Amino acid sequence: MMKALELGPDWLAAEMPPGYNTRMLEIQRLSEELRTMGQFGRLLWTTGDELADAVREAFVALKFDIASTPASPASSVTVNLDGRRRLLLHVSKSKGAIERKSPDLAHVFQMLHELANDDDRIVLVANTDAATRPADRGSPVDDDAMKLLRRLGANLLLAPTLFAVWTLSLQDRDRARSWIERLHAQDGGPFELR
Repeated sequence: MMKALELGPDWLAAEMPPGYNTRMLEIQRLSEELRTMGQFGRLLWTTGDELADAVREAFVALKFDIASTPASPASSVTVNLDGRRRLLLHVSKSKGAIERKSPDLAHVFQMLHELANDDDRIVLVANTDAATRPADRGSPVDDDAMKLLRRLGANLLLAPTLFAVWTLSLQDRDRARSWIERLHAQDGGPFELR
């Protein structure tokens, strides 16, 4: 982790050689950029409410309208794609593989039953085994749970996949947003960038 830059007393900048202030301002700008990027890094290694916050921030960065999900816990996020279509996201708190009898699947069913309309897509966001590098992780959802998600027409979005979409948005926001449109169009199952 980077240490905070020692700025010294207020009068120090006036005493320093030429170029000091310019360099200091550049370091402060770069430090802020690193801090901001690090917030999105939480998509790779957190779970629960901290992951839910990172998910919200990612969709805001993609320039989508975010709203609170009515009558749902803090782990739920509503993403308005346009005037009628929404993604209703449930962010899993599970650290291990999600099973068929998981509270996460019960919440997905509840969202489908109580909140969703015909233009909505329910999405379970998971970041299981978050202490492991994303490429080395096992299956986030067991087979029976995946069958149920597919039958419900709900999608599974892995947090590292959302991180990849956010990363793409740094170069091509329109293309990144098109992946979110594909997430909404998909009718159940794991969402992958292909």
